[in-house]
Amino acid sequence: MKRALLVLTIAAAVAGFGPSTASAGTECEGLIVCIPVKGPWVQVPGGGTPTYYQLSCPGRGQIIGGLDADRAGPLELSFLGTLGGPVGPGVTTNRSAVFVARTTRSLASFRPLLGCIPTSGGGGRARTSYEPKRKLTAAAPGPVIDATIRRVRNVRLKDAPSERATYACLSGERLLAYSSAVAFRQNKPLALSALGSVRATPRRAGNRVVVNVRSGITRPPDVRVELQIHAICVRGPS
Repeated sequence: MKRALLVLTIAAAVAGFGPSTASAGTECEGLIVCIPVKGPWVQVPGGGTPTYYQLSCPGRGQIIGGLDADRAGPLELSFLGTLGGPVGPGVTTNRSAVFVARTTRSLASFRPLLGCIPTSGGGGRARTSYEPKRKLTAAAPGPVIDATIRRVRNVRLKDAPSERATYACLSGERLLAYSSAVAFRQNKPLALSALGSVRATPRRAGNRVVVNVRSGITRPPDVRVELQIHAICVRGPS
């Protein structure tokens, strides 16, 4: 099992805590203060369509200082970051990160890892993240507004042969794109038979994402299985 190194080695300017040894990856490497966060094992079907999975820091007032991932199988792994300089927490990363994965096999999996740091240390200490002084501007004058909004819902799946989950954009928004991901909450990567035992098929139904989930007999009985739905929304009438 190889590791995909996606680390922003930005040292935090807060003293008082040592680097955590609980993390198996390098997401906390180079960070003085770090809270390691382990995600579930995310199923990555083969093909040209990427799998998207969002993982967040556990507390308010935290930001991502480093990323890594455990992987089972050959994978192309990256994450969605915001443009701006310098590259680092508060500019490239926020409280959540969306991992993007593709595999050259029929099926693979990865476990996303985050190294979260506080945005301020308290007690008059310096901030741990860079505060951007501007946002990227376009050629046209006026405020810059993001073209799309990514809305994410996590659903704990029941132990049933079939299940359906839905998610929709908010009022005043319309659905532009969508995706879904299946994830398994356990420490070790799953065997291929168990990993492929749950299949999710998303589709559009008007302004709503509908995901049909089917579970086979090889689904592990004592493992929590989750479905994550992504809706890419655009402001404006549908």
